[in-house]
Amino acid sequence: MQKGPSRHYETTGLKSPCCALGVLSGIVKSYLGKRFFAPQSRRYLTRNLVLAGFCLLLFGRQALPAESLSEAQIKAAYLYNFAKFVEWPADVLPPGAEILLCVVGNNVLDGELQALDGRKAGEHTLRFVQRGYADPNLNNCHLLFLGGSEQQRFVVTLKALRDAPVLTLSDIEDFAEKGGGISLLFRDNKVVFEVNLEPIRNARLHLPGQLLNIAATVYGR
Repeated sequence: MQKGPSRHYETTGLKSPCCALGVLSGIVKSYLGKRFFAPQSRRYLTRNLVLAGFCLLLFGRQALPAESLSEAQIKAAYLYNFAKFVEWPADVLPPGAEILLCVVGNNVLDGELQALDGRKAGEHTLRFVQRGYADPNLNNCHLLFLGGSEQQRFVVTLKALRDAPVLTLSDIEDFAEKGGGISLLFRDNKVVFEVNLEPIRNARLHLPGQLLNIAATVYGR
């Protein structure tokens, strides 16, 4: 592990599912636990079963629990952990600086990304900002999520960013394949993600090897 403004695991790191689960355990401990399992709630009573199911879901072994977490909630949880484990260059994200989560599109993930505003991601704090697709300041974002409404113009947005140090994400089906950083997709009744390493490298970003090992598809490996 290298030290830096955010945690970074070499892509040659441990490859077993147990190690990958260790990296992503923050999903259930920090995001899901606080947001969806408040004391006195019905979900709180079945927390252990839901969390166990979600851990299995990460490796494609179990379908999405029907009465626990929505597709949007799980996608938001994935994004939250990408924010925690991605490494940005030191000149882009100094120690203690806020991580700017920009969103382009309407009704993106049912408002679950907006709920991330103010959440801690390691030593950083996430800040949610709604932006327009033509906003000239998109290259100042750290994370940029493009909603489904951007299907017809996301390629133009990606080209406008060029090699800006921005991790681009979307739940558009062919987003990663066409040059986006990470696609969050719902397939076979479970959430999976695809990664395109070329734009991530060009943006001078690093993803943990354990995340890559559980991605459904990795382009440019």
